[in-house]
Parts: sequence; structure tokens; C-alpha cells
Amino acid sequence: MKIWTAIAGLVTIFGCGNTVAMTGNELLDSCKNAASDNPTKNTSFTAGFCLGSMQSIGDLLTFVNAGLKTEARVCLPATVTNGQASRVVVKYLQDNPEKLHLNGTALVIMAIQKAFPCK
Repeated sequence: MKIWTAIAGLVTIFGCGNTVAMTGNELLDSCKNAASDNPTKNTSFTAGFCLGSMQSIGDLLTFVNAGLKTEARVCLPATVTNGQASRVVVKYLQDNPEKLHLNGTALVIMAIQKAFPCK
């Protein structure tokens, strides 16, 4: 029960308010900047937002993983960087443009689950 309360609280934090909630379209733009080999001063804020999102959502997944059904669990290697996670998310969003209208946090979770399933 505690884990579901924590999940509900974190989803509320990530999903509410215009400053935090973003669609896949906005997330794709931010994470393209983060994944770029040549970020500019103009894109550093959005790149930082993407990398911060990767860290936060990665921490969330680590925290709730044990409470998820086996098929929904994520086995994220300890060596995965936020930059690598952002590239995984960019690829997932580019491969699934029909989902770009969805909540960005949910899309990051879907991308990470697809890239790092538990075997």
C-alpha cells in the first residue's frame, strides 16, 4: 500500500502544473537538445530539463520497481547515464510519433521499459 501511495504522489507531482507537465512533442524537442553532440547556449535549459527528467523518472522507477508486475519491471543497468536515457527516449519518440500527444513522463517510462526490460 505504501508503494502505491508513493506512486500516486509522484505521478501527481510530475503530472500537475504547466511547468512540469509536457507532451511527447515538447519532450522530444528537449531531449534532442540533450542528446546533441553540440548543444548551444540557447538549448542548454531545455537539455537540462530533459536530463533532470531522466534522473527523476529513473529514480522513480528504481523506487517502485519491486511493486510492479514482472512484465512492467525495468532492469536499468547502473552504468546507464542520463544522456543515454535521453537518447533512448528520443529514439522511442521518433519511432512512435502517434504517441507524441501523450504525457511526457508516461512516455519516458514506456521508452525505458522497452529498452531495459527484465529478463
